[in-house]
Amino acid sequence: MKIKGIIFDKDGTLIQFDAFWISVSVNAINQILKELDREDIPAEEILLSIGVENGVANTDGLLCKGTYEQIALAINDVLKKHNCMVSDEKFVSMVLDAYNRNADLGEVLPTCEKIDEVLSSLRSSGIKLAVVTTDNLEITQKCLGKLGIENLFDKIYTDDGDTPVKPDPWCALDFAEQMNMEKDEIIMVGDTMTDVCFAKNAGIGVIGVGANDENRQRLSKHADAVFPDISHIPAFLLK
Repeated sequence: MKIKGIIFDKDGTLIQFDAFWISVSVNAINQILKELDREDIPAEEILLSIGVENGVANTDGLLCKGTYEQIALAINDVLKKHNCMVSDEKFVSMVLDAYNRNADLGEVLPTCEKIDEVLSSLRSSGIKLAVVTTDNLEITQKCLGKLGIENLFDKIYTDDGDTPVKPDPWCALDFAEQMNMEKDEIIMVGDTMTDVCFAKNAGIGVIGVGANDENRQRLSKHADAVFPDISHIPAFLLK
């Protein structure tokens, strides 16, 4: 059956992950430690708790696949080990605020050349497009806007505190309903196993994208197809 809808993950799929999130995270963490007057706590230890080591994010780490709440709780666990006591509820708000305030320090780079033309070609063939991300709306709009692709999506789903996040299939099922499509007419495109699980839970197809061989090999065991980036998708669907 012809694909009528594509759901894209954002980070690592549309934008280069490390170029944006490593810088934002380092600055957000330093801001938090300064606000708490605990700059003695090693930022490297905190980064490691969310899956960042030597300036590189682990695809299976919290920074790549977790929500802001999950990231905040992991960081707060490290702070508690250093006798820095902040309630989980307050700390989640601190983390979200710190990330929002430092979002401009991340470099927004597309995962492929002429990403706007790639997405436009899909839209011109009648395919509806959506983004499903565990990021918040403010940063999501900022990233998509900098790439000039925000208006190419029919639906944008973010972590607003109410919308179920991946791998819960709610967003995919809502997209199918809103666009009046069957599940077998929709495919998910993402770079992590969370994206794969999201697609499987929703009963839709999945295309994996991975910038390196290791990621592509991991995804190839579970996805319907795997590519280095999304520029290969229009030709694949036409074929």
